[in-house]
Amino acid sequence: MEIIKEMKKYYANIWVLANPIIFYRMLKGFFRALVLRKNTLRVIELFPTFACQANCHFCSVDKYQADKKAVLTIDDYDRLARDGAKAGAAVVTILGGEPLMYPHLDELVAVFTKHHYYTHVVSNGLAVTTERLAELKKSGLKCIFFSIESLDPKVNDPIRGEGHVELTLRNLRWAQEIGLATGLGTVMMPGAMEHALGVIEYCEQNGLSASGGQIAPVGKAEDFSTLSSSEFEDVRQYLKKYPKLTFDWVFSYYLKQRCPAGKEKIGVTCFGDVVGCSYNPVSFGNYFEEPLGAILERMRSFSQFKKDFPGCLSSEDPEYIGNYLGPVCEATKHPVSYKDHPAITPENEPEVFGRR
Repeated sequence: MEIIKEMKKYYANIWVLANPIIFYRMLKGFFRALVLRKNTLRVIELFPTFACQANCHFCSVDKYQADKKAVLTIDDYDRLARDGAKAGAAVVTILGGEPLMYPHLDELVAVFTKHHYYTHVVSNGLAVTTERLAELKKSGLKCIFFSIESLDPKVNDPIRGEGHVELTLRNLRWAQEIGLATGLGTVMMPGAMEHALGVIEYCEQNGLSASGGQIAPVGKAEDFSTLSSSEFEDVRQYLKKYPKLTFDWVFSYYLKQRCPAGKEKIGVTCFGDVVGCSYNPVSFGNYFEEPLGAILERMRSFSQFKKDFPGCLSSEDPEYIGNYLGPVCEATKHPVSYKDHPAITPENEPEVFGRR
């Protein structure tokens, strides 16, 4: 009964059980977690481009630069989709940059749809048209979220661009009219929680899902403060009060809140680097150079990803922020290879380096 309850929560929070194969993968994930006590990949985040029309002052991927020659092709993504499915993945979330600036987005959605993923795009909405949404839905897109910082134009538009609030509300209407699941994503800032709360309440009142994120000191935000302890407690209270609100760490196959990075979720950049998520700019391998399974095993051997941290490692865990994000902030380019991280060494992390 507890599993059914969790899966209903999963459904309510947009990660829809779209077909029997996805349903089977999720049941297998629960079995592996609750019976075998093993992690199962659930979500793949993709970064097919880092190009973006916006200039958000807290962008977590600002240091990812297009200075590498090789980029993943649609054939590479097809192989990644197959390998991810074998590892249990059921959801693909396409981020950026701005994903609508990626010229092959329709093909990318179609590839992961073919391999029975629930396909989800997160967009700033600046390039959205009704025709574009219809094309993406035809390719298999199930859900699109639009990022926004506040429903107050005086707060949001200086960050996102003039008229962005009005544009976002229009995009929501268009997405609903053509039958896409949709909602808003917002980032919670210290001392300004009311802005995100306004977005969450709007979603609750209008039958939309809301996705939250807590600011993490990475990318352009590396000098930002994290939320206070009382604000982190507010986040937990919001989750109880607003059933349509979710965070990445709210759901897990272990039936408890925990950071999914490197365990149930990974991110793959257009250059093939495999990271824990958009808030974790440490690469544990490159898909061009070794199999996904080997990279997953390495990530799951990392001491910090082994932890069952009941929240977001990158925004809440002082040890992780100080010892692992801090050194990465000094780099001019992301991601940083695990081999080059001063705290990830054969002596400190023998299992990561294949030493048992």
